[in-house]
Amino acid sequence: MDVIDVYAPMPPEPAPPAAAPAPRRCRIGFMGTGAEYFGIWIVNLLLTIVTIGIYSAWAKVRKMRYFYRNTHLDGSVFDYHGDPVAILKGRILAVLLAILYQLSLKLGIFAIVALVGLIAVLPWLLTQSYRFRLHNSSYRGLRFKFSGPLSQAYLIFGIPMVLLLLPGGIATALGVAGADPKQVDHSHLAVFMAVSGLCYLLLLLSWPYVHFAFKRWQHGHAFYGAARAHFEATAGSFYGPYLAAAGLLLVLMLVAGILTFALTLGTVAKGHPPDPRKIWIAVIVVGVLAYVAAFSIGPMVTAWIQNAVWSNTRVEDMRLHSDVRAGRLVGIMVGNLFMVVLSLGLLIPFAVVRLMKYKLESIEVLDADALKRFVGEGTGARVGTAGEGAVDVMDLDFGL
Repeated sequence: MDVIDVYAPMPPEPAPPAAAPAPRRCRIGFMGTGAEYFGIWIVNLLLTIVTIGIYSAWAKVRKMRYFYRNTHLDGSVFDYHGDPVAILKGRILAVLLAILYQLSLKLGIFAIVALVGLIAVLPWLLTQSYRFRLHNSSYRGLRFKFSGPLSQAYLIFGIPMVLLLLPGGIATALGVAGADPKQVDHSHLAVFMAVSGLCYLLLLLSWPYVHFAFKRWQHGHAFYGAARAHFEATAGSFYGPYLAAAGLLLVLMLVAGILTFALTLGTVAKGHPPDPRKIWIAVIVVGVLAYVAAFSIGPMVTAWIQNAVWSNTRVEDMRLHSDVRAGRLVGIMVGNLFMVVLSLGLLIPFAVVRLMKYKLESIEVLDADALKRFVGEGTGARVGTAGEGAVDVMDLDFGL
């Protein structure tokens, strides 16, 4: 039997295990200035005009390299490797497609053929554009990559494009487009209006889900080297901002209607002639409310969507976070509008840099040390280049 010596000193308590250090967070930074970008922008603009648009492909590469090389994360900058000749080929293709479609609108039933052709080619162009963009983007020597299936692109973009382009094709096929309203068959006009209303209503109701599906396809199939990105947002994250924006717009329209009635129609209903001063007040009030709607609702939705997208994106086990403030973004957009209008467009570069700087610097990597653990796969295989320039010409570029 063991004997315990009660006079012996007690053994020291074991030290508690050391807590794991918190992950090191790192925010994206942007070093560009409006003055620097102005020099690039004005030269790009002048050379594009002089060359009748041919230089626009080289202008895009200069612009992209400036923004990439001034965007830094954890002490390293991004880079862009796009080929201007490849972009120019894509833009020529887009111009030819646009000309072909416009010519087909004058040939009646052939407009439907052109419509089907556009629906068939646009998802492919969009897919090629994003593959080209990521393939030619790099960070710390590792290229990005996109592996989104083309079949998903057709599912995501096909239905909205049908809804958007179908009214124009129906109008041409029925002889409504460009015809004298007095000579149009009323039954044809009724069919056109019914189809147009239904298409735009369906497009409006489905747009938040289309936006969600596009971001899931875009982010969920992106790679940095060998590390794959994952997108964890839900469709509700997109319907929320859009429904909130629709509610705010409805309230502003209701306020505008009540004020207009109170200031003008109310006096007319009582048998009094309208007061010109009240009419002007009503016009000013409605104009102010329209201005508030145009330059506040859009930035608010943009802020909410960016936060939902980037805060629900991770690259392997490295999570990202975005904290764009809607009020701050609205202030930047309104300030940019005044800058551009008062300078007759000369301050566009300053407005672009100001907006880009805020949106980029709102994104944060929650574990910066994870960046060092990623292993690259080299530059990867060559990708098609037609989509990049074509998407630019059609103003369907991919935003942040």
